[in-house]
Amino acid sequence: MSAAEKYKAEELPLVSIAMCTYNGEKYLAEQINSLLAQTYAHIEVVVVDDASTDTTRQILEEYSLKDKRLRYFVNEQNIGFNRNFEKAISLCSGNFIAVSDQDDIWEAGKTGQMMKEWPAGSFFVYSLSGSFTGNDFAARKAAPNVVYTGISDVHMLVFNSPVHGHACMFRKELVPLCTPFPEDIFYDWWMSMHAAATGVIGCIPQTLTWHRQHESNSSRFLTSIKDEEERNEQLRKQCAFFIETFCSRDLLQEREKDSLMLYASLLKEMNGKKFSWKMFRYVIRNRKLVFHYKKPKPFIFFSYLKHAYRMAYRGLL
Repeated sequence: MSAAEKYKAEELPLVSIAMCTYNGEKYLAEQINSLLAQTYAHIEVVVVDDASTDTTRQILEEYSLKDKRLRYFVNEQNIGFNRNFEKAISLCSGNFIAVSDQDDIWEAGKTGQMMKEWPAGSFFVYSLSGSFTGNDFAARKAAPNVVYTGISDVHMLVFNSPVHGHACMFRKELVPLCTPFPEDIFYDWWMSMHAAATGVIGCIPQTLTWHRQHESNSSRFLTSIKDEEERNEQLRKQCAFFIETFCSRDLLQEREKDSLMLYASLLKEMNGKKFSWKMFRYVIRNRKLVFHYKKPKPFIFFSYLKHAYRMAYRGLL
């Protein structure tokens, strides 16, 4: 970068990219390359390694020597997913922070596009995330073809949240409101709930992140349970726990809090085998929030009925 280009870049707001690594040698270099190739000129990449035992640290060292925009830190002991992201975020210098997984691939224009289209007044913004499996990037699939909008009601995050940490950005001012992160709740859900409870989450409806799916993804534990009844039971317990923990923060209006606590209590009553009229009524009553992602079409109410019927058994979408 020439002196003139550097001066121009420094006129832009600094965007910090917070990445956490753990035994990520297999895919790490490809992701770092995509981060350093961002067309937005004023970025830093802050990496915290959670005591890897493979060659992850050596890879980070090599990149930090080649490009001073990348800084990395190493934990002496493994502190876990949420605490590590909290640490990485705390080390960021920019007023705008993006989160990166160690194994994804970003579009080169991701950061610039999100900054350019950042909705006024939003502290948290999400873009869309496509996916691919292993090294088969050529077969990647864009985000699902559903309705993506700004979010101001937390119900939309409880039911089929469109927000993924690896596709979001937020202003640094949001961080003190939602830290420390609870150990047993996904940090991106926790942050987005705080953002929606206190303002509006912005939406950039473009696929700007490609999420790599493989056997070591950190978020696949519950969804990898093969027995469907056991998986749904664990997911119901997890969802109820998430809701009750967040509602204890007293950030919601009474109407929203009462509604979510009712949903949590209904989840705890269900066993996946018996039809719950209470859950059916709850879903129909809140159908526009529960099914916020559905496109308007003729006879949409029948679609609501079909999915409400399923939720009356499972409790979940």
